[in-house]
Amino acid sequence: MEIVEFCIDSSYFKYDGQHYLQVFGTAMGNPLSPALADLVMETLLDTVIRLLCFKPPFVRKYVDDLIMAIHKDKLEHVVETFNNYNSHIQFTYELEVDNKIPFLDMLLIRQQNQQIKTEWYMKPIASGRFLNYNSFHPLHQKINMAKNFIHRVNYLSSNLRDDEKISIIDKQLSLNNYPKKLRHRLINRMHERNILTLQTTDKNLQTTYRSIAYIPYLSNQIGKHLKNDYKHIQLAHRNIKTVGKFYTKIKDPVPADHHSNVIYSTPCKQCSSCYIGMTSNMLKTRICGHKTHYNTWDKLLQDRSDTTEIQIAHLKEKTALMDHSIKHNHRFDFENTSILAKNCKPHALPYIEVCHIITSKNSINKRTDTEGLNSIYAGIIHTLDIENQNKRKMTTNVTRNSI
Repeated sequence: MEIVEFCIDSSYFKYDGQHYLQVFGTAMGNPLSPALADLVMETLLDTVIRLLCFKPPFVRKYVDDLIMAIHKDKLEHVVETFNNYNSHIQFTYELEVDNKIPFLDMLLIRQQNQQIKTEWYMKPIASGRFLNYNSFHPLHQKINMAKNFIHRVNYLSSNLRDDEKISIIDKQLSLNNYPKKLRHRLINRMHERNILTLQTTDKNLQTTYRSIAYIPYLSNQIGKHLKNDYKHIQLAHRNIKTVGKFYTKIKDPVPADHHSNVIYSTPCKQCSSCYIGMTSNMLKTRICGHKTHYNTWDKLLQDRSDTTEIQIAHLKEKTALMDHSIKHNHRFDFENTSILAKNCKPHALPYIEVCHIITSKNSINKRTDTEGLNSIYAGIIHTLDIENQNKRKMTTNVTRNSI
């Protein structure tokens, strides 16, 4: 319980230079919030139902949405009992109209014999838009989304004829720019519900899932090549064009030196060379490590002794940065350290670092660091190298034109 309380009480963020802490409840986005919300509602429902002066014949719950069958004379008693449970949890209610009431994605219709029929339901304020056919997503995701939508309309509508269901499905898919032929093909298979997945052929192999950025055509080709040699790997495409890239960040950006799992570049003050490194810790922690090596070097230069040369030679072996500094008596500009790449997976950092070392013409890193790179990266590195050359040519042309 102490660990749970610690995790809940650690929800804070920074905005406009000020830190804000969650003072009550759990924060949105906290992984614990959904589970705790469900636990609270289960406890609340069990407690309140026992406090009612009658037993409801029908109660269903989904997270914080409840639907109950009660006598109209008991309405005030039920609402008061629920709202007295906790002052921070207050309920509102909605009554059925013409024997109809919406609940989640369904419209519940009470028949004369007290049976309940259902229809697929969409709120009046809903735009009816979901994953558009022209959106930046893999085709199989769009088809699976359309199949799921068709299944929901068909499965949730016990009160509609097939032609009414087809009309709803066709209208909604058309609104989201799904081609007419595709709509008709999917509707004709309405009673089938097979989802497009990439299954491994060998059942003895344990499936390994990996995500990859979605780029049209290229991502599919990579998946096909991997499937030939690595049948146990299943790729999930990750969209790199998100809504967050189109809107201003609400929270304060994290300072560059507070980032972790990064590839960084530090320029030399006396020449055009640069040192490329990686760290899974905060960048400022790694920079402090480099500065500590410099401090040790300065002390060795001041306090000459018989072992000074041995200690300096040992210091040179620490990093290529110190090797360059001691050989040429240069200093690196840590204040202008820049981040070249970030990756949340530490095991991917060495490969990214090697790619940047190879494609950087001014890198002082030891070439032995790149010998272990698989030849499969040769094509990617060659492409990156050409891009860097083109960037340098463009910079040179702009400078000449300015002169």
